Amino acid sequence: MKTKICFAYPWATFGGCERIFINRAMAFKVYSPGVQIDFFFISDGGGLGNFIAALERYGLQDIASVVTSLNSAYDIVSLVDCPQLFPEFDFSSQRIIVECHTGYAESRRYLSDLPRGCQVVATPSLRFSELIRNENPLLSASITELTNFVPWDIQGNSFCENIILPKWRRRPILFFGRMDKLKNPVFLLEAFQVLEKKRPNEFMLIFCGPKSTEVDIDGEILKRGLGGVTVTLPPVPFHSALSLMDSVRRAGGVFVSPSQEESFGLSAAESISSLLPPVLSDIGAHLDLVGDASDLFTFRLGDVNSLANRIEHLVDKRSDMENVLRRLRGKFSAESFMRDWETLLNKL
Repeated sequence: MKTKICFAYPWATFGGCERIFINRAMAFKVYSPGVQIDFFFISDGGGLGNFIAALERYGLQDIASVVTSLNSAYDIVSLVDCPQLFPEFDFSSQRIIVECHTGYAESRRYLSDLPRGCQVVATPSLRFSELIRNENPLLSASITELTNFVPWDIQGNSFCENIILPKWRRRPILFFGRMDKLKNPVFLLEAFQVLEKKRPNEFMLIFCGPKSTEVDIDGEILKRGLGGVTVTLPPVPFHSALSLMDSVRRAGGVFVSPSQEESFGLSAAESISSLLPPVLSDIGAHLDLVGDASDLFTFRLGDVNSLANRIEHLVDKRSDMENVLRRLRGKFSAESFMRDWETLLNKL
């Protein structure tokens, strides 16, 4: 007998939640083959076609599909930052999980008014659970973790496309994510200016991800005279994200996240899993990812010199990084997610 699960989310974009959904389907296929998964998106934010293509590319179409309507036939429904769907379900009689992944405080306000009968609020990390508890003390008992992960430990999860970067003379510095104020791409531009003065003609920038009306990234690049050493890429297909990181690694580059807030730091975890040295702001989510190696991989948020220096150090010492990264990625494997899933089910 199959267990039917539905994961619902407001928009299908190229974001972290969509990548996590794909990762979960991969984990269920390997560790819990009796599970059948539906994904429901209220609207297409530009990524639905690529999401469906990724399910097919990873061979998940036999256990996972995208649906255009909801019904009551599911054994478990997970509503991920989707309060607009609360009226569709009876929380007192159905097994409903409310998941909160958003790093935007205003988008978490719905947690203060959850439906009666809501038993579990799941978050992607222990630190994010603590944040939610501080914001909503009355929810404390119902909050648990369904930790984000990268399925590097699943056999066959290899790079589906071998992305070959041009043979640039400069080392690539990769920003991978939404280019808005929270993700802080302009701070990387400022640090790059410092780096370029110290070590001219050695580095270049790659910005890859959805653009935002909050930040005119092209204008900011041109304003600083960095157009000749910066490449902006649209969001890559889901099955190519890790391949892009691997290509940057082979080119001797690094990944940088200057983010001001994260619920987990999925792109940083993907970088670590790809053995691409990450340069991370010293926010809580990033500190959790790198643990006792925080002095090696993090910089002081708000200090452009600290970021520039950290990029220099990791590039110069990258040969010493691989064993550390292999150890760190063990914390966010598919197997660890399945343990969290079983724990969560026991609470329902």
